[in-house]
Amino acid sequence: MGRRKIPVDKQQIARLYRQGYSTREIADKIGVSHDTVLRRLKEIGQPLRSWRLPGER
Repeated sequence: MGRRKIPVDKQQIARLYRQGYSTREIADKIGVSHDTVLRRLKEIGQPLRSWRLPGER
């Protein structure tokens, strides 16, 4: 048996991500896990930004 899919607006997630919100900020804003946000972005083919530790260049 697979995991139950949490219904979220994928377009809202993509829009927030393109506006510069981090995946963690989006997760907090819409009330889902960080992993759910990442999965939904991948499902719609949204390219993910690379990340760095704070202070790295």
